[in-house]
Amino acid sequence: MNILEKIVNKIKIDLVERKKILSIETLKKKSSLDIKSLSLYDSLNNDYLSLIAEIKDTSPSKGKLMKDKDFLCLAKNYLDANVNAISVVTEKFFFNGSLNNINNIKKLNEYNSTPILRKDFIIDEYQIHESKYFNADAILLIASLLDEKTLKEFVNISYDLDLDVLLEIHGEDELSKALNSGVKIIGVNNRNLNNFEVDLNTTSNIVNSIPNYIIKISESGIYTKKDMQKLRDEGCNAVLIGESIITSPNPYNKIIELMNLK
Repeated sequence: MNILEKIVNKIKIDLVERKKILSIETLKKKSSLDIKSLSLYDSLNNDYLSLIAEIKDTSPSKGKLMKDKDFLCLAKNYLDANVNAISVVTEKFFFNGSLNNINNIKKLNEYNSTPILRKDFIIDEYQIHESKYFNADAILLIASLLDEKTLKEFVNISYDLDLDVLLEIHGEDELSKALNSGVKIIGVNNRNLNNFEVDLNTTSNIVNSIPNYIIKISESGIYTKKDMQKLRDEGCNAVLIGESIITSPNPYNKIIELMNLK
């Protein structure tokens, strides 16, 4: 059993318990559609390479990332550096995440209407309503985890709840499924989720096949300005970066360095 299968199996078991504590009917009833979500699409639709900065405590492949970092301090660094969006990893067993961290950011005095992306392994409609309930502005869907019919349904449910969707693919074989789902944002994950190996050329090999009306994001394995320039020149609209910022001695300075492209 590979890492992804272990994660999904654990989530399936946990969902049984979560649904007992807070039913999907309760989530639907208590989620307010009157509160307008912030548009991830609009925030990334710029004439420069946009940045989604990720907060991730632990990685199954790298272990503890936030060894000497405080979650809220890191979030303040991101907000002070004016990132375009913040990705919050909420999976708790392998990444030590929490859904409460979404609201923890939005309660900060420094919070400045930055879209918050819930990054998790969403395999059940329940998790979409849960994302709205916990005030996420957008969610991640992973093409390899969902068949085409389910993917379309999940995208439509998300849009009905005023949630943007970042649809993640890893290979060109998943692109047609992604485009058929009707999403407006596609992320190419340079990390193979089966073995967690990273290759930045994964984006290079796919990005030109993605239509220009789609926001194109490169995810994982981005460490330097040279990486940023390469991805921008190849046609990416945005990047999603976690590890290289989180493990930097000064996350704020690292963001400024990465975004200062000519």
